[in-house]
Amino acid sequence: MSFISVIAKEKFITVMSDNGAAGSENTPQPEEHVVRVGDREFVATAGGDREARAVIAKHVEDLLKEGTPYDRILVILQMTLSAFSEKSKSIMTAFGGVNKDGDVEVCTYDHNSRAERHLKPRGEEIAYFFLAEGAGKYGNLYELLQSYWKETGTETPSAMIQSQKLLNRYVASKDEDVHASTVKLVLKK
Repeated sequence: MSFISVIAKEKFITVMSDNGAAGSENTPQPEEHVVRVGDREFVATAGGDREARAVIAKHVEDLLKEGTPYDRILVILQMTLSAFSEKSKSIMTAFGGVNKDGDVEVCTYDHNSRAERHLKPRGEEIAYFFLAEGAGKYGNLYELLQSYWKETGTETPSAMIQSQKLLNRYVASKDEDVHASTVKLVLKK
């Protein structure tokens, strides 16, 4: 399992994933849960099985490269995941970046709950997503993140990365399948 946090403000996006999939004897290469697409976009996946995550990440990556609008990608993602096996359907996906109009835009979709979010933060708004199976078992992560923001601030990507690192450490302390080591991605407008 992995834990991924995505935070977006009007001028930047920060994405952090635990570096938990360090490989095994069957899969010696570490898995990338977050993939940068060009200079301005990303796709992140968690849940399900590794092969299904790779297929979904590649599919969304290709759609982003083609310039497919984000709302259309959400529809395609829903239809694609409907065709997957039950085990693979637990995949959670986030994607976004700086869109064609130069605005920060982020989306997420969880096939199990059929929950989708499509946000374009403005002004001081902060959009956030957590991709983790059973994230509720860790308590109210948003409240915890807000308390970290009091320490780190929210104005810069580095401040957000610091808060996400603290959040990841907390989740790793509660879940042995989530690792404290992390990888990060920052996209700026």
